[in-house]
Amino acid sequence: MAMASASSSSSSISVIIFLLLAPLCLSRESPSQIPNGTLDLSLLWYGQFTPTQKERVHDFIESLNFDAKEGLDPKVSAWWKVVESYQERFEVKDIYRQKKSNRTVAPRIKVKVVRSYVDEKMKYGKELTMGNGEKLVETAIGNMSKVVPVVLLSAQVRAHGVGFCDGTCQHNALAKIKGQKEPRRYIMVSNPEVECPGECAWPFHTADKGPRGMTYQPASGEVGADALVIQLATGLADLATNPDLTKSLFKSETTPYNDDVKKNHESSSMYIVDPATKCTRVFGSGAFPGFTGRIRVDPITGGAFNSHGINHLKFLIPSIWDPKTKSCWTPM
Repeated sequence: MAMASASSSSSSISVIIFLLLAPLCLSRESPSQIPNGTLDLSLLWYGQFTPTQKERVHDFIESLNFDAKEGLDPKVSAWWKVVESYQERFEVKDIYRQKKSNRTVAPRIKVKVVRSYVDEKMKYGKELTMGNGEKLVETAIGNMSKVVPVVLLSAQVRAHGVGFCDGTCQHNALAKIKGQKEPRRYIMVSNPEVECPGECAWPFHTADKGPRGMTYQPASGEVGADALVIQLATGLADLATNPDLTKSLFKSETTPYNDDVKKNHESSSMYIVDPATKCTRVFGSGAFPGFTGRIRVDPITGGAFNSHGINHLKFLIPSIWDPKTKSCWTPM
């Protein structure tokens, strides 16, 4: 995402075009960032976050692969297994062949935080632009290779001007980083509790558009913390199901992504781009506009949730498109 200064009008136009198209970019030139089935995240905390917000994000990430027998169901890891099922559209390499059954199985996607960097002073300002957005991604990457940079924006950062607060407060896109030949995929999420809670913090805040429905208390006790988790979960699911990142694990692609031009091909409709975004505002079975669907409320804290994580923590996470049932999969 190498961009020139604002003094160059042609460069500015290029920047605007890039950011408008970035969320839709599926370039086959992007490098694999899931080596050996491990999704390494490099977090940049841009602005001021409460301890609860930081802990909530880290606990959610740790919960993705927590599928031990102990703990309550449904688990966050069950949701992540739907994400992992998208790898079944590939022919798995022989290195993943099971000795006993002689069958190959798609590897699990292990998620871990390998770096966490904090910039409370907001070096590049409080308003997100195309130019400083590039710098934030570069800062998140640092000098690390094959990591997925995750930029978390605090409530003090204004991001409306670059497409946030328009039904979503997360981007999963490609960025061409200065000094690197190949673009890098990144995730950027914001805490919407100040700028646009009605757009990105529902059901913890009254919706700005459409049926308002019921609002609930966040399980963590902080709207910003649980809203961040919803946005991050959406970005992670959309990113990890993208074949650009997982292609190095497999021989060939056997089932293509959904293509509206190929509506007559039944197999192509199984796997779609951005499966979590597809199921925005669906948190449980029976959901409809203004209604989350079936979720639970903790009788002690009053917090709404639909899944369990590490240390018996409760989370409200978004639904995801299930290629097997061709519907939005929900924990409940």
